[in-house]
Amino acid sequence: MKEVTMCCTTCPSGCALRVTIDEQNQVQKVEGNTCPRGEAFAYKEWVDPERMLTSTVYAVINGKETLIPVKTREAISKKLMKKAMEEIQEICVKQPVKMGDVIKTNLAGSGVDLVACKTLR
Repeated sequence: MKEVTMCCTTCPSGCALRVTIDEQNQVQKVEGNTCPRGEAFAYKEWVDPERMLTSTVYAVINGKETLIPVKTREAISKKLMKKAMEEIQEICVKQPVKMGDVIKTNLAGSGVDLVACKTLR
């Protein structure tokens, strides 16, 4: 058995979790959480950690290129980050774009949409 420490990010408390991992690489015990969300976080973080992805894509405005901020609508698996960034590098949008518009569906096969974070008229 081994013990791993994590900082829970599900709420502002930021509990310091102590997670016990068995020989089969499975979570056996979670300590240090002050709410039930901490235990669920530890299991998910050990098995398949997820993060929000923020980036920029090119946009064409009056014949000139500029950048528009984008983000995933939900967190995606860290395993997909490289593929997602490769897909994002290939995107170029044309105006108008409204904040919240879907720029790409199913980014990197994650089932999560990439959305615009700024309006371009």
